[in-house]
Amino acid sequence: MDRGEYHTICLNRLLPAIALLIGLAFAPAGAETLGDSVGNASQPQLLPADEAFVLGAERQADATIVLHWTIAEDYYLYRDRSEFRLVDGGNASLGKPRFSPSDTKQDPFFGEVEVFHDEGSVRLPLNGEPDPGARLEVTYQGCNDPVGVCYPPIEKSIDLGSIEPASVSASADGGNRSEQGEIAAALADRGLWLTVLVFIGFGLLLTLTPCVLPMVPILAGVIAGDPHGGRAHRGAGLATVFVVTMALTYAAVGVVVGLTGASIQAWFQQAWVLGVFAGLFVLLALAMFGLFDLQLPDRLRGAVENRTRRLGGSFGGAAALGVVSAIVVSPCVTPPLIGALIYIADTGDPLTGGFALFALGIGMGLPLIAAAGFAGHLLPRAGPWMNRVRAAFGVLLLGVAIWLLQRVVPVPVSMVLWAVLLIVVGVQLGALASASTGWARLWKGIGLIAVLYGSILLVGATAGGQSLLQPLRGVIGGGAATQQTVDFEPVEDAADLRQKLAAAQRAGRPVMLDVYADWCVSCKELEAFTFPDPRVQAALEGAVLLRADVTPNDAGDKALLQRFDLYGPPAVLFFGTDGVERRGYRVVGYKGAAEFAEHTRQAFGRTESPS
Repeated sequence: MDRGEYHTICLNRLLPAIALLIGLAFAPAGAETLGDSVGNASQPQLLPADEAFVLGAERQADATIVLHWTIAEDYYLYRDRSEFRLVDGGNASLGKPRFSPSDTKQDPFFGEVEVFHDEGSVRLPLNGEPDPGARLEVTYQGCNDPVGVCYPPIEKSIDLGSIEPASVSASADGGNRSEQGEIAAALADRGLWLTVLVFIGFGLLLTLTPCVLPMVPILAGVIAGDPHGGRAHRGAGLATVFVVTMALTYAAVGVVVGLTGASIQAWFQQAWVLGVFAGLFVLLALAMFGLFDLQLPDRLRGAVENRTRRLGGSFGGAAALGVVSAIVVSPCVTPPLIGALIYIADTGDPLTGGFALFALGIGMGLPLIAAAGFAGHLLPRAGPWMNRVRAAFGVLLLGVAIWLLQRVVPVPVSMVLWAVLLIVVGVQLGALASASTGWARLWKGIGLIAVLYGSILLVGATAGGQSLLQPLRGVIGGGAATQQTVDFEPVEDAADLRQKLAAAQRAGRPVMLDVYADWCVSCKELEAFTFPDPRVQAALEGAVLLRADVTPNDAGDKALLQRFDLYGPPAVLFFGTDGVERRGYRVVGYKGAAEFAEHTRQAFGRTESPS
């Protein structure tokens, strides 16, 4: 569509409004005006443009300008009719705009277009420090749906100095910047190779976190299933392929998420996806046990054995499981990951961000490569001992399958699954058999412990227990009465959050917002170990506690995440009594109770817990 055709369409849509204005201008004094006639004819009155589309602006601590429109009912705003220009900014420039999720509308003149209803926002990365007096020129256009009138393009000039966050965000944060914000800013200042080295270090620091631990039994299964096992160089080679493929997938998915804002992580945490991959790990475990010979017909047995051997002991299988580990097994949201994603999104530079994420994955996997090479010297070459080693790794793979499923099944169900695994393992270790030698008695003792704890889990599950570590809480007298709980008020979407923040502001109360999902392991750790702690509850006293459950990953969830530049849970946001987020105190990932309590007091500007 050329510019002349566009202006013709706009003129056609403006004719009703022009007729309305002419009638109002020439109506006789004291007579019924055209506006009255229109009202009597039950025609809706058009709002002034500034009331139909209310524009707000804020400048965040990570040098990003956020524009937000509040749109009146029955009105909509064109997303792609928005333009942004930096005037008198010196050497500063605007990065690529990132809009919040929009709706698709079949427009009678423009065809299928993207529009905002109720609200919309855009993030404008600011590259460099603009000169004093710099202005942001904004142009946007919207329409009224029932009347079918389209407003002319609206132009606004915003003085960047007027939205400088010194009076709110910067002073409230005490000049503080969140860890992920610091990492994103540092990426722009460091060279590529220094960035790679720093992110390898970040990956090494993540080695003993839930991001890496589930990969250990998977890689061990790959090495143990190798028909050429027992060779140090072979084990190290398999581990290297596994880690490099994992790191490449980590980087590729991260670049896509950073550039598009798509919640790929949430898609891969759907119940059916986790179920498929849990089934894959069960098959691998059964192959480790050698059960195919006992349970499958010859023809089917051969097909399954061939596939599991290719996965369990080949370089191709190591690569495939590396991909699975990156996108399904390890959905960790950490400050280095978020910092890299923010950098990619705000600069549009996938090269530096991708290398950073690749280096993060390599750092996470370096200990696995070293351990695989060392284990090659220790693993038995063949015989009964090798069979026992494979069986042990098979048990670990079953544990990974249960660990995946417990993200989407009720807690009592996961308790039953763990109980069954523990009881079966305990019996296999000789818990119910006689023992004559020292080693046999040792294994029998371990087996008895596994059977006992599995039985306790079964009892706890049938009694409605909700904790693997405390399965009898609430069953034994007094347990339920002493349990600390945190009552969160649910948040449906960004509009609902605005209303609740406004209510808290009127009441003069600070707010903590917990961004949660059922499949988020760190979210459940926060819920089980951090929030109920008396020190944390004391720090939160007097605050409004809100929770946004983004498990469904619907349009409202996506809009809320993009509104706050989040890429998924867990995230904890703090708002002052003025309703403004203390962005520098944002928490990404898991924090222990003592650290979280002190962090909360600082975010709320408290030197000690309120009485």
